[in-house]
Amino acid sequence: MFLRITSLFLFVSLFSFAEVSLKSRLEPYCKPEYWQSLNQPVKFDRQHLVTAIEAARVYYLNQQYQSGNFLYAMDLCNGQLFEDDNQVRQAGALWGLSCLNRDRFTENTRRAVLAGIDFFERNQKELPSGEILLSYPGEELIKTGTVALFCLSLIEFLIGQKEFLPVEVYQRYDDLLERHLGFLQSMEMAGGSWAWQCDLHSGYREKVSSPYYDGEAFLAYCKAARYLGREKLLPRIKSALPQLIGKYTVNSWAADGERDQVKGFYQWGCMAFAEIAEAGWDEDGIAAQAAMALTWWQIYDNQVEAREGNTAYAVEGLIAAWRIAKLQQDEKSMVRIRQVIDNCLGRLMVWQVGGPFLKMNPYLTGLPRVHPKAYGGVTAGLYSNIIRIDNVQHQLHAMLLALKYLY
Repeated sequence: MFLRITSLFLFVSLFSFAEVSLKSRLEPYCKPEYWQSLNQPVKFDRQHLVTAIEAARVYYLNQQYQSGNFLYAMDLCNGQLFEDDNQVRQAGALWGLSCLNRDRFTENTRRAVLAGIDFFERNQKELPSGEILLSYPGEELIKTGTVALFCLSLIEFLIGQKEFLPVEVYQRYDDLLERHLGFLQSMEMAGGSWAWQCDLHSGYREKVSSPYYDGEAFLAYCKAARYLGREKLLPRIKSALPQLIGKYTVNSWAADGERDQVKGFYQWGCMAFAEIAEAGWDEDGIAAQAAMALTWWQIYDNQVEAREGNTAYAVEGLIAAWRIAKLQQDEKSMVRIRQVIDNCLGRLMVWQVGGPFLKMNPYLTGLPRVHPKAYGGVTAGLYSNIIRIDNVQHQLHAMLLALKYLY
């Protein structure tokens, strides 16, 4: 009888302990403040941006292979490396690093940019026709987006450097840019778009467009013309401008339109429109008008502030629209767009490993281990363990733009 009572007492005690323990663990989740805080944007200032940018620099430099390209993705818990790759995102990663080198130069960053340029330069391929094109290891096609982003990388590297680089060094990279701008010109199609890819065996251009590649190529043209004197590109810029605007705004938003295309064109188109407006090439104001229409779509129809994934790409376009609103002295639009920029960046900066707001991320701080090489990386989502180089690139570039124009 005594044994039965003792066993019953132990069972009740263990049950009570488990119940108390579960209640204790459940308690934080019962408070609305816990859930409200997860996606609440933090308030940040210039120093927070600088800290986050410098952390991203560490990630970038740690993830560059000796060959010059970058680790595509990693699991921040166990350090697992993903063998997936993407030639366009690799070129985009180089562009982001070139922008960092332009705005916040260090010798290590310059060397990393040169290693990345050298990687693509080494992988050029000569076709039977004698044409020399970029190629990416293991791939039989070259994407127009890859070439456009490589051109953007060269442009950012060369801007303002003519007086500082030795003549032969500047000329080498300027010639490289000229070659691949020439490739983009060979991909031009009627209607303002670019063919989306080229077969590296035959040189055949597949005459189908991509909203991403159209935007990237258009931005490369605008920046090359504005900053590096490629005025020969202006006729194409001016003819393509209304065609691309029509394609990716009113035509896409029509009842029978392809609305999905708008997201791919958004930030690239807006960044190009800002260059056009600031350069004084927007005589009838249609570039500025399109940037604002696209931005109100992004905010109110696409609801960028409520998106779960990493939306740093959209912030690049939002800042471009803010620049245009400032140029037009449209203070009401400036205030609204700035609010969305701050909300989006204030949410995304919490997702950075080792960033200024890491302690405010209960998911990351609750992980049993974070791999040291993940430092400075940006996750693909609030509950994601995956850091992709393109997420880091877009967020780094968005923060650089915010630092330059807003803070």
